[in-house]
Amino acid sequence: MTTTAMFPQAYKIIKNRDVTSISLLMYVINTLGIVFWLIYGILLENWILIITNIIGFVPACTIVVLRILLGQKPRNE
Repeated sequence: MTTTAMFPQAYKIIKNRDVTSISLLMYVINTLGIVFWLIYGILLENWILIITNIIGFVPACTIVVLRILLGQKPRNE
């Protein structure tokens, strides 16, 4: 469940193009944690760790990239 937990947030960002309430620092730290778990899985040659962290990396990285790209657009207020 934790591996797929960020998919709904990534979907919502893609759908609404709204990142105003997204903490960039939180998602960067979380994404780094996933990367470290992935490296650990690679070092252990543990395919379960490798696959689950690749799956978790996709939405986490998507959220970080979209937060950076969409967060730089000027707001029309």
